[in-house]
Amino acid sequence: MPATVSPAPPTALPPSRWRLSDLAAGLALLLLGYAVLLGVLVGVSLALGVDPELDTAGALVAATVTLFLEAWIGCVVWLVARRRGIGGVDLGLDPPQSWLPVGYAVAGAYASLIVYGLAILAVERLTGADLGLLKEGNGIPDSPANTSAVWFVLGVSVMALAPLSEEVFFRGFLFRAVHGRMGLAAGLILSALAFSLFHLNVGVILPFFLIGLIFAWAYHASGSLWTPIAAHAIFNSVSFVATLAGVGS
Repeated sequence: MPATVSPAPPTALPPSRWRLSDLAAGLALLLLGYAVLLGVLVGVSLALGVDPELDTAGALVAATVTLFLEAWIGCVVWLVARRRGIGGVDLGLDPPQSWLPVGYAVAGAYASLIVYGLAILAVERLTGADLGLLKEGNGIPDSPANTSAVWFVLGVSVMALAPLSEEVFFRGFLFRAVHGRMGLAAGLILSALAFSLFHLNVGVILPFFLIGLIFAWAYHASGSLWTPIAAHAIFNSVSFVATLAGVGS
């Protein structure tokens, strides 16, 4: 009796169509856009003679530039995808069969922050070292220059644009490109590392690296980019609302 071959189990994600050259082009566009927008921030601030940390007009300019920075992250992927004929299905923008991984991802994100905070506290108590730099979070600093208009622009950026654009770039683009060419482990690690370094804060590099791993896993496990987008939106929204509550108290 001839041996039968069992079919391979289906994969959650279709084969990646991204090339490493696409990734190089995307990173170059991202850095170019950031340089231009930061130049605009500095130029406008100097032209108006305002300080983003002290003046209302400066804070509004800074918040608007932040909004455009987040939007540019998603635009980079759109530009590269359009050049290559890659559509939403290839990015994983179909709805997931189950939203359960969203809950796992959100729980994992907060568990990462808690474990990191406890580890820093334990090291400080055991060694007497001052690790204040590693305890600085990624929250929005309270400032008298932050008017309602500034908070509104920041809210749109943090709760809507950032989850969408960052997940499209770091998971739908970077993770898929590396995963498709170098394997799952490399995709998870490199996309998570880039995600943590992107926030330019030494105090969140390790916890955001863990969160990046969790969000990439959620994407890979569910086969849908909407899973990490939803988890990211919940995570950011809770943090933003908590910040507003602290400001108003």
